[in-house]
Amino acid sequence: MNTVNVNLGERSYAICIGSGLLSRIGSMLDEIVNATSYFFVLDENIELTYGKKAMDSCSVETFACVLQAIEKNKTAQSLGDIWSAMLTDECDRGVPVVTVGGGIVGDVGGFAAATFMRGVPYVQVPTTLLAMVDASIGGKTGINLPVQRRDDEDILGKNLAGAFWQPKLVVVDVDVLQTLDDRQLVCGLAECIKHAMLGNKELLSWIEKNVELILARDNETLIELVTRCVKIKVEVVEKDEREAGCRALLNLGHTFAHTIEPLPEQGLYHGEAVSIGICAAMSYAEAIGTFDADRADQIRNLFGTVGLPTRLPLPIAIEELVSSMKTDKKTVDSTLRLVLPTADGAEIVSEVDSSMLSLAWASVGATI
Repeated sequence: MNTVNVNLGERSYAICIGSGLLSRIGSMLDEIVNATSYFFVLDENIELTYGKKAMDSCSVETFACVLQAIEKNKTAQSLGDIWSAMLTDECDRGVPVVTVGGGIVGDVGGFAAATFMRGVPYVQVPTTLLAMVDASIGGKTGINLPVQRRDDEDILGKNLAGAFWQPKLVVVDVDVLQTLDDRQLVCGLAECIKHAMLGNKELLSWIEKNVELILARDNETLIELVTRCVKIKVEVVEKDEREAGCRALLNLGHTFAHTIEPLPEQGLYHGEAVSIGICAAMSYAEAIGTFDADRADQIRNLFGTVGLPTRLPLPIAIEELVSSMKTDKKTVDSTLRLVLPTADGAEIVSEVDSSMLSLAWASVGATI
């Protein structure tokens, strides 16, 4: 088992990465939080498998709330459902929340933990690659809020309500990836590649060399991949816990991604939207001369090799996309900010050129 420590003073915690850890969850929880009962928030897809295995490992009483983990359920309604279930089960401030599932379950369950009775301890048990390397680390929790489109339809704005609430422990058992849907596995690789772009060329080369083993779900390779990516994110989180500075660089391409992910006609998962968003961000950076075209081609080719999209599934008007970008939570004082790649990492650009922005969207298939 590999252990990566997140050093945040009194909010410090460990991220445990290995194989066969689910059956040890109960003893790991007792060692860290030592409660008389635990409240689990479970993805319905793993309720009777990994969820049950984790709950059965506990020697104390357990309760559970089950979520259908899709973006349209990442809402205040689901948050309220968890609160209500915790009250029904007579949970108090001493009952920790344990989330078992992907990023949606972790985000909503974590937000419930952050707000129930003004905050209870929680533990993350991510079951998707994307959640293992990104969503479960760093204490970001949240839900989506309705935003009106230009055509007067409502869509859900990504993570527009939330809180920073650090977990007490993160347990990553790569065994669960053996049954993960192929598309979801590949989506996680989008965040891995993003991490590699943030000044970690060795990781990028390692991923390129190990693509076949990763896609074949070789356990040792997956443990190495997750550990490498976790260390990168942890280093950033330790420097900037609440995203006041360098942590914002982890949002590389995400302003583009969060604009297209909620659009039902595009049918994109988060990792797919991130892949397209990074491609748009690279095009913008190429146009202003801060990112090399050959390196951009290398990243696009790697996305294609692992099976990630580099263009929108369906064309959409640039004007609509630009309008939607202004609701992104990274917008400050009505000023759009982009996180763009550079030769040795990324940078935040707040003076956005509208023509370059249109060019970036056009490069991934948007239309005038």
